[in-house]
Amino acid sequence: MQTNLIEKKPVSATFEVIVPAAEVTKTYENVLQGLSRQVRLPGFRPGKVPRSVLIKQIGEEALNQEVREALVENHYSKAVQELKLTPIHAHLHKNDDPVQGQDYRFEVHVDLYPEFELPDTKEIIIDTPKKQLTDDMLDEAFANLQSEHAVLIPVERGVEAGDQVTLAIGDEGSRLPVDLDRASDTIIQQLLGKNMGEELELNLGSEDQEDEDHEDDGFEDENQEDEASKDEGSNDENSDQEKPEPLKLKAVIQDIKAKEKPALDDDFAKTLGFDSWEAAQERIRKNLQAELDRESFAAQQNEFVEKYVEEAKVELPNYLINRRKAALLEELQEDLKKNNLTLEAYFKQLEEKNEREGFDKNLQETAEKRVKRDLVLEQLLEKRGTSMSNAEFDTAISYMAYRESKNLRKFKSDMGETWLENYRFLLTRDKAVREVVRELLGEEAKDETPQAIEEISEETE
Repeated sequence: MQTNLIEKKPVSATFEVIVPAAEVTKTYENVLQGLSRQVRLPGFRPGKVPRSVLIKQIGEEALNQEVREALVENHYSKAVQELKLTPIHAHLHKNDDPVQGQDYRFEVHVDLYPEFELPDTKEIIIDTPKKQLTDDMLDEAFANLQSEHAVLIPVERGVEAGDQVTLAIGDEGSRLPVDLDRASDTIIQQLLGKNMGEELELNLGSEDQEDEDHEDDGFEDENQEDEASKDEGSNDENSDQEKPEPLKLKAVIQDIKAKEKPALDDDFAKTLGFDSWEAAQERIRKNLQAELDRESFAAQQNEFVEKYVEEAKVELPNYLINRRKAALLEELQEDLKKNNLTLEAYFKQLEEKNEREGFDKNLQETAEKRVKRDLVLEQLLEKRGTSMSNAEFDTAISYMAYRESKNLRKFKSDMGETWLENYRFLLTRDKAVREVVRELLGEEAKDETPQAIEEISEETE
């Protein structure tokens, strides 16, 4: 076999393979022998069909195709190894039928994994500060705790801040409780001062919020890296369009109850399972700080990924970009189904608004960004050699199985081996990123506790 590299680019290559005539003839013989054992003809035992009869039975074209496929299959991988290529996709050029007694030449074009140098992780500066617990945060937590454990007392007066209001809605008078300690300011302002039995029409806000998810480009970035990019496909004419009518709800105030909130003292602490209010405060403080630490680390991790991927100089294979674009369109199509809208109808709407060009541009940019991110983080994982133990992985998917009310074995069976392998890879890749970020922040490496893995599995999902 002879291989010749015709053209080599950073992410593609074209090469030819020349198979000697003797090997072509041998392949013909091997193919015919295999077919003779499969073909059943009256009057002939399996494997004993004469060559001329066998060729007439299967046809010259079918025979040549079988030989061609055998020659390509036997020599493609050898040629790739000999030329030291790393293909991710291949298609044949100039693949004519072989001829017995003659050399056989076929030409292959391959898309290659890009070869690039990773940036030095130590050069990445993480600017996101660590969130600190404030007195206002503590006060809000204490107030929420009091509200949750308050005793509701019926009152005969207008609605006041902090009340629990029950609304009757619809013709059947369905009950809708509204906690004014948790309701939006818009709802609170509409209820304050209203009395028992009073009818009102609540303004719930605009109905276009959900539509905005598709209005600009139809895609959401994996790391929420660049919110501004979502507007690239929008048209300035949108600002002149008439705003949709707000959603409204007719209701009747059925019940008003004031909250008798417990005092923040030792007696209240004992109802929560603590010996004293001081002990309860300390636990609340620790829990809040732990949550802030997790949020801070997640933001710092996102900052690192964004900067690290941006620093990497990678030429992207068109094959990977096109495959990612197809996946994005499939995701969008599934999302549109929820609104009884097809992808074709959605494209028609974009064209009517002169927004299709912006959509296509953003689709391309989103696909490129995600492909680059995957390539860079995949190589980072390979360089670091990070691994995930079976115990860590089982902890992560046990959390997902629990959320779907399945045991671990049932969940694994339903998801399948391919999904499990891909998900494990993503979790391991994220673990490698966390290791780097901790190093940059000067933090000690941490074992992946069940709680941490559960949180990461939820984020990765």
